[in-house]
Amino acid sequence: MSRLKKAGRAICLVLLLARAVLPAVSKTVWIPSPAMGNRFRATVILPDTYKSSGKRYPVIYFLHGYSQNHAVWPKVAPLEKYADRYQVLMVCPDGNHNSWYFDSPALPGFRFETYIAGEVPAYIDSVFRTIASYRCRALIGSSMGGHGALYLLFKHPDRFAAASSISGILDLTRFPGKWGIAKVLGPYDRNKPLWRSHSIAGLADSITVEDRGIFIDCGMSDPALVSNRQVHTALAARSMPHHYREAPGGHTPRYVRNAVEYHILFAIRILHGSTR
Repeated sequence: MSRLKKAGRAICLVLLLARAVLPAVSKTVWIPSPAMGNRFRATVILPDTYKSSGKRYPVIYFLHGYSQNHAVWPKVAPLEKYADRYQVLMVCPDGNHNSWYFDSPALPGFRFETYIAGEVPAYIDSVFRTIASYRCRALIGSSMGGHGALYLLFKHPDRFAAASSISGILDLTRFPGKWGIAKVLGPYDRNKPLWRSHSIAGLADSITVEDRGIFIDCGMSDPALVSNRQVHTALAARSMPHHYREAPGGHTPRYVRNAVEYHILFAIRILHGSTR
């Protein structure tokens, strides 16, 4: 065989091998919201085996923080690498810049709880090869999204198996003038019970979520640390199973980036356990 033919075959082999190990694919999709009469973008990350395997995948939903959008999470953390490593489909929906993932009592057309907990998973399950069961869905959020992840699990345990909060703002009543919360819930001084009932710190004293994964994580220099400890203490006092972590760091993208793989692993153990 000539050297030219050998070289040609070697190149073909390299190309075939490269095609077999293509990395995760990230794409932007528009997800409709009949409840709001609108549509919003989301980043969807498909693991490297998605195209060739034909199998169905569990899904992790990543909720962004205040003033952010669907595109932030892949910039903060290498989600494509983690999608490949753990063989999971990842979705970063858009929760508007200050929705707090509520169906707003103050803004009737602002229904992001309905959107994220119901309409987004329904769309993802209809378009992509997911395992369409609450047992194979998890939430991970940071800051506003950390509160949102726990809130959606607490309010809709029939739709998610686990929720993780990183640097979550878990007691909204401590921040009445910040981050647009009053636009969604109304002024704090006139709506204190409403703020309390929409706050994880308020829900932690009474709500019961059985057989679901809960992970709370906060930096030791984070202004939200006190409320994270408060929620941890409330859940522990009621013997409600959950994971709790503190580590050096503040309310920063760096803290989120360093923490997120712990939360992905936590979710994966639950989700992959449900697929066996």
